[in-house]
Amino acid sequence: MSGRHTSAAPARYWLRSGLLTLLERGCGLVFAFGTAALLLRHLSKPGFAAWGLFLIAGYFVEMGRAGLIQNGLVRHLAIYRDRKGHYAAISTASLLLNIVFSLACALLLWSGAGWLSRTFNAPAIEQILPVYVWINFAMIPFTHFNFIQQANLEFRGVFWSTFCYRGMLFAWVSWCVLSGRPVELYDLAMAMLAGAVLGVACSWLFARRYLLHARRVDGYWLKKLAGYGKYVLGTNLSTMFYKNIDKLSLGHLLGPAAFAVYDAAGKVTQMIETPSFSIAQVVFPKSAGYEGSDNKEGVKRLYERSVAAILAIILPFVALVLLFAEPIIHLFAGAAYMESAPVMRLTALFGLFMPFAVQFGTILDSTGKPAVNFLYTLFTAALNLALSWLFVLKYGLFGAAFATLTAYTVSFVLMQRYLFRHFGISALNAIACLPG
Repeated sequence: MSGRHTSAAPARYWLRSGLLTLLERGCGLVFAFGTAALLLRHLSKPGFAAWGLFLIAGYFVEMGRAGLIQNGLVRHLAIYRDRKGHYAAISTASLLLNIVFSLACALLLWSGAGWLSRTFNAPAIEQILPVYVWINFAMIPFTHFNFIQQANLEFRGVFWSTFCYRGMLFAWVSWCVLSGRPVELYDLAMAMLAGAVLGVACSWLFARRYLLHARRVDGYWLKKLAGYGKYVLGTNLSTMFYKNIDKLSLGHLLGPAAFAVYDAAGKVTQMIETPSFSIAQVVFPKSAGYEGSDNKEGVKRLYERSVAAILAIILPFVALVLLFAEPIIHLFAGAAYMESAPVMRLTALFGLFMPFAVQFGTILDSTGKPAVNFLYTLFTAALNLALSWLFVLKYGLFGAAFATLTAYTVSFVLMQRYLFRHFGISALNAIACLPG
């Protein structure tokens, strides 16, 4: 099961894998960005807020799935890639975890729709959230195939499945706009479901050469993967919480219109995060090989160079947002959302902390320290919750942004202290690695 990528030169691996994962994240972002730009002009603010809540609920499910399954599966398959018995047992145990997780999420989605509707004053969420139950089931094979490809350093299917999944929704919204058909929330959810099913077929085409499963579930690997994944699950959910608590606080305390305005700014600055997660996806299989080798210098070099690479990409985007916030918002969301521009200048600064935080988690998870990563992420989430509740009531939209920026700053200092003590990693060294 070694595949043809394992013997490739390191430089070729980074170039090919980095490009494909950046394209995968990039196409997903472009489709999401384009879809949001159209919806901001063709949905009311309450409608856009309801759709935003639908997406957040879906993100929680998928980030939870990735946390429980992805890193553990990729890490162990990367280690046992040439031992077919272990490889098959790991794949089967991971698939069972995926199914159990999806069943639990289906129950939560069905039962939680009414609560979300009442809490955020978004009645439409009760109609569309049940559709995500079926998307959730489609994501079982979708993610299983993609994670196995990642473990084998194959990223083509990941790109094309994401292209189909994200592209279908964009294509549907574009067709509605061009044909004059009203944009309905339920139709949007069904378009996402169709994209997920198409993505499954596409991912399977590339993953099938790496698929190998056992006839029985190995209890040892089931327990091992669940034990590893529970911390990453907690980390990912905490990450989703602290990344969204600002706008969720706005929605609950100030209503759906405030949520929509803040979310418009957030959609623009999301593009700054794309390089962070793209490079993390490439770094993880490589850094997993350092566990148990006591190669702190290798971990240090990997962290500092990957952070520098991300910063080199995102700094121009941050500068553009800071300088041209008003025309960017007008072009993206229209005149109805111009009050988002000053807030967007603050949310753009979040991206400066993201490379350090994402690579912190990648290094700790891949070197067998997911519990430590979980504790740091949970602390950041709790701090952001407390600050958001205080600042939103006093400062409104700006309060939400200030709360998140403050939480990121405190978390950055604590994370860098840990990395320096345990790996000799310095943020200054990462900055010094910037080109030019």
